[in-house]
Amino acid sequence: MAKLLIVEDNELNRDMLSRRLLRRGYEVVIAADGAAGVEMAGREHPDLILLDMSLPVLDGWEVARRIKAAPATRAIPIVALTAHAMAGDEARARSAGCDDFDTKPIDLPRLLGKIETWLGSAPDREITRDALPDSLPALLQFVADASAGAALDPETAFAVRLAAEEVCTNVIAHAYAGGTPGPVSVRFRREPSAVVLTVEDRGIPFDPAVLPPPPLTAGWAERPTGGMGWHLVREVMDEVRHEPVPGGGNRLTLVKRLPAAS
Repeated sequence: MAKLLIVEDNELNRDMLSRRLLRRGYEVVIAADGAAGVEMAGREHPDLILLDMSLPVLDGWEVARRIKAAPATRAIPIVALTAHAMAGDEARARSAGCDDFDTKPIDLPRLLGKIETWLGSAPDREITRDALPDSLPALLQFVADASAGAALDPETAFAVRLAAEEVCTNVIAHAYAGGTPGPVSVRFRREPSAVVLTVEDRGIPFDPAVLPPPPLTAGWAERPTGGMGWHLVREVMDEVRHEPVPGGGNRLTLVKRLPAAS
């Protein structure tokens, strides 16, 4: 679990931001002024620092300079946060030692994207529901929320949601074909260059790899029923892997590579 240090003197701002980050799986420590921020950076060794630039005791520019001057803390990434978007503010923050820059009010998906870029990966997000038709909306909403939190571009987010819908629908229909509800776990992980979606169940084993691709050149009347969903999954995702779960069940891992930053 990555540890984040928030250095922010406004109680409301730091409370709102810390709670949102805690819900996304991060450990959070807080400093309410610049001097405390420097001290906590050395004591807590956070993985990343979110630094307000308008601070009492020591302002954010001096905090950044001191953290980057100390051998024990100079490698910690610092993201400057400021309510001022004046020309030159970003350059000033970077010259003081900040590695990145964002403005207030905070756009959480954008900030999460920056945090995850500097950390190299995002914390896993996971949801489990019984395999029932009315569970599907909650599973898909989880994927949509996780995609937004990971700051995915719209095309990638659509592909991931489409793949999740097809896979979860097939798990409900085939792994639990007998009608007995069982768990469906969906895990979402943002990596530096890919999104990894893992869907796991405890139902009847089935392997989509054995299904032949549908005859797309045939007319609709000649096409067999089924198979199109897995074809779509293979088309929109870059990797689709299946493995049996010890004790019974299926684990499907779907990988979508992220577009290179321009």
